[in-house]
Amino acid sequence: MNLQETVKETRKKQAEQTDEALLVFIRERPGALSLYQIAQEMDWSIGRVQKSVERLSKNGLISYKRAFLGGRSLKLIVPTRTQEKHSQQPAVDLPTPFERTITIPTELVSSDCWSDHAFLYALDRLTLGISADRERRWQESSLLEAKVQLRRVEKTTIVELPENVYHFYLLNVNDYDISTFAKGDKILVTVGGVRSAEKSNRES
Repeated sequence: MNLQETVKETRKKQAEQTDEALLVFIRERPGALSLYQIAQEMDWSIGRVQKSVERLSKNGLISYKRAFLGGRSLKLIVPTRTQEKHSQQPAVDLPTPFERTITIPTELVSSDCWSDHAFLYALDRLTLGISADRERRWQESSLLEAKVQLRRVEKTTIVELPENVYHFYLLNVNDYDISTFAKGDKILVTVGGVRSAEKSNRES
């Protein structure tokens, strides 16, 4: 095998290892994931995540879920239906959120690190981060940091949002997806997908 073939084979193996690691990560996380979250938690570049996602999508192992906000398109990553059926994470049916709040399953914030308050970060136009404690990396790059209250209601936890955050992200008309980090001390809320008029009327 000449040098060119050796380099090609090495890159192929590296790509396979990357794809395997990313697929395991996606299958173990509840909800749809943004490229931003994957890159943050895996400490990868966006480019590396994007290339791996494209390969996995081409092989039918993952698919895209599109969300739109303010004319911008957001790609969320989900396992294929076959993988979703075998996922250990059950589907969660969230109740209607209260005004100026978001609602998350209590099981995602049930560890000892969570109390009756948390720290909210506006990470970008479509992503909110919620952390049990101050998160230095988010603090340095976020548009806003705010201490927020948590209220437990049955099997859900209500996060009370500042009014300006609630309206900036158009949460009165937009749905959101929730995913958690491996350590269980942080939540990402990805906003997108305008609710239908019928659903919005039921919630008003």
